[in-house]
Amino acid sequence: MRFAFLIPILALLSGAASAAGGPAGYPATLMDAPATLTEPPAPFVRLGKPVVTLEKTTLEDVALHTGGMRLSEGRGIFRRDILCLAGTEGGRPMRLWLIATDGPRVSEAQLEWMAEGEKPDPVCRSLAPERLPVRLGKVGLGMTKDAVLELLGPASLDAADGWHYWFSQRFLRNERNFQMLELNWLGVRFEDGRAVRLFSSQATNP
Repeated sequence: MRFAFLIPILALLSGAASAAGGPAGYPATLMDAPATLTEPPAPFVRLGKPVVTLEKTTLEDVALHTGGMRLSEGRGIFRRDILCLAGTEGGRPMRLWLIATDGPRVSEAQLEWMAEGEKPDPVCRSLAPERLPVRLGKVGLGMTKDAVLELLGPASLDAADGWHYWFSQRFLRNERNFQMLELNWLGVRFEDGRAVRLFSSQATNP
């Protein structure tokens, strides 16, 4: 089995915090999580009622429906297109990054609170009220740890840095009946018992 399809994810492993200048790198502990699930924990992003399905919905389609601005960075297998959306959750400003890695379809999402006093960046389009709340799968900002565990079950890894990961692996068949390996991660960072940062990523080979 070739794992070249994971190179863009592996290249982004870092503990860097996100800012309006771009999405964060993934925590280094991500790759320590074992695949304990057979169903993906967060294969979609919900914007109110509309759903963005990872590896199916294009970033262009999201931009058309939200008025968001697409930006590009990197080249080749390290190229990714990104789109930033802003809104509120529980009265607090938050930011959502949608990312299309090495292709037109959304493959990753990151959701976080904005820092206190931080002004929304011009590239982050404000979501209309009907596009709220934002959820990665079933999980959103401000949810308690107990509520998330009730929705998802035990984490695949409870890391010492505050991140909890749910990681699924399953084999599928495409339209030509070839076997595919689908990997899906959901990461949730808790502080004081509540979700403060989230990400979801999906990769399928071939």
